[in-house]
Amino acid sequence: MKKKILSIAMSILTTFAFAVGCNKKGGSNNNDGGAGDTSAPITVQLPDSVAPTAVNVIENGDSPYSIVISPDCDDNIKAIASEIQYFYAESTGVVLPIISDEDLAFDEDAYYISLGDTTLFKGSGLTIPSNLRETGYVMKRIGNTVLCNARNSNGTISAGYDMLNYTIGLEFYASDEIYFEEKSTVALLDYDIEFRPTVDIREFRSRAISADATYARRMRMFSWFGTGIWVSFGHTAISQYLPTTVYGHNSEWYNASQTQVCYENEEMRLEMVERIKEYIVSHPYGVYVMLGHEDNLDMCECSDCVEARALMGGYGGQECNFTNKIARDVDAWLADNYPEREIKYLFFAYQTSSEPPATWDETQQKYVPVWEGFDVHESVNVMYCPIEAEFSKPFASKENSAQYEQLRGWSDLFASKGRKDNIVIWTYSIPAYSYMAPQNNFGVYAEHYKTMSDMGVNYIMDQGVYDSSTPTFEALKIYTQCKTMYRSDLDFSELVSDFITHYYGAAAETMMEYYNFFRSYYKYLENSKGFSGGLFFETTLKMFWPYEVLQEMYQMVEKSIAQLDSVKTSDPERYQVLYDRVRREQITPIYLMFEHYMNLLTQEQKEEYWSILSYYCAKFEITNRRESDEGGLTQKIESWKTEIFQ
Repeated sequence: MKKKILSIAMSILTTFAFAVGCNKKGGSNNNDGGAGDTSAPITVQLPDSVAPTAVNVIENGDSPYSIVISPDCDDNIKAIASEIQYFYAESTGVVLPIISDEDLAFDEDAYYISLGDTTLFKGSGLTIPSNLRETGYVMKRIGNTVLCNARNSNGTISAGYDMLNYTIGLEFYASDEIYFEEKSTVALLDYDIEFRPTVDIREFRSRAISADATYARRMRMFSWFGTGIWVSFGHTAISQYLPTTVYGHNSEWYNASQTQVCYENEEMRLEMVERIKEYIVSHPYGVYVMLGHEDNLDMCECSDCVEARALMGGYGGQECNFTNKIARDVDAWLADNYPEREIKYLFFAYQTSSEPPATWDETQQKYVPVWEGFDVHESVNVMYCPIEAEFSKPFASKENSAQYEQLRGWSDLFASKGRKDNIVIWTYSIPAYSYMAPQNNFGVYAEHYKTMSDMGVNYIMDQGVYDSSTPTFEALKIYTQCKTMYRSDLDFSELVSDFITHYYGAAAETMMEYYNFFRSYYKYLENSKGFSGGLFFETTLKMFWPYEVLQEMYQMVEKSIAQLDSVKTSDPERYQVLYDRVRREQITPIYLMFEHYMNLLTQEQKEEYWSILSYYCAKFEITNRRESDEGGLTQKIESWKTEIFQ
């Protein structure tokens, strides 16, 4: 039976490999970004309106161009100016000076690359269309001058990196895998671009991204400069604002078990207002204030709360009403004391509050409020959390119909009050119960991001594995998720092929087979054993991983390592980088063999496998088996050591 399972999986692989692998590009890789015989990134796709001009930004080791920024610009503008200077120098050997816009006026004959809201942009007559939202950008050539600007400086970051992509092919496959072309001439392109990203504000809370601000910025993730843009975040109502250790004697402020606040208690609300004011003062760069109920399924059951939920269409309606009151009070205080501050207040549409206070109107073909008094204050946002979604399926699929309709309901309600952009999503790319085999969400998130954006979501925070690195295709998932959150029109299969070509170099051919194996085998498990992409689905159960399948996976990685022999002599440093990346992919089959089939392994296999597992888990900081399992994998590896080497 086990052989039959493997045979079926491999049969699916053959079909799937043709569909996914046909876009694969050849070529080896170069870790320092040199051009060599490396294939160009597939993402260098110039808009039709952009073509080379007769002018060159850099030519034969010289350039008349300077990068212009304002002296009072923020850290984001300074960062992208430095990045443009650095990567042009790495590509051509020419260092463009960074100069201040003081005493400069717009002159189309001048040789400038202007970043942000400079005097040059102001004098150019250009404006930023409102449909570009916060981080969409304008990139325009007027004469010899290039002007890049956005409402939010994160948009200008994107413009700068896109410019480098268009001109020298710059692409960030991972924090340590950067590609660009070596050039002697860089043409001035006839930029006439108004670009709006799929998701306006993008955040991917994966450990590798969260721990490396430069990497996050390079992947076009929203950069929180200063001390951070969140005044408070998460489950804050009790945990941060009104801890029971301080306020617990006010029993009427909480439900009976003191696990949630009583939203109808005015005395509690006024104290929360005061606490929020303190948080705002202590977070001078903060914009977002979270009024998040605690992470449980409890509610206050006092008569006032029960009556309010009945009137307002449920817990979500009650939370929205409560947040409106908080926002009005705090905004009035801000107007008197900090008129320059703009604060946005968020409440959870999560678990008990997921359902919008709405009903379907057949005539209008949209959701309408169930409560005549429903309102949304101008600075109030809802954070919808589709924690029950099936992340292996499109968001608009029948499997996700409940979550789709919930988001659509919130979207319609907020739009009806003129707040169509006041929707934030906390979505999930974390296999919470099993880090050691990847979540089944390959190739789906682009559709999720686009569907959410089409419903008015302006900010997506995707929660990946944040407390540990993971063993299987972690860098690939980060790359493709960041790329498709920024541009959902990119072809996922091409992104994967391009990534594997560059990231695994000489081993790319077999690593593509390994990737295709996962995709096809997961499809087989989905069809035959109910394998899921749900947040709490356990991907590492023995029923999914016959011993023969794990051995086949292990040998596929061995084959990939053998393909690296061509690099071993010609470029030993590159060889070691690629060797370590490929060897990392054996962690999953080794872990699963130790977990489920230790008795089938020879002593020699046990010792060899343990050496690989222990070394590469430590090297890549893979420490946890599941969420909130601090050091659990490290401890497990040590317990296996005792068993194996006794």
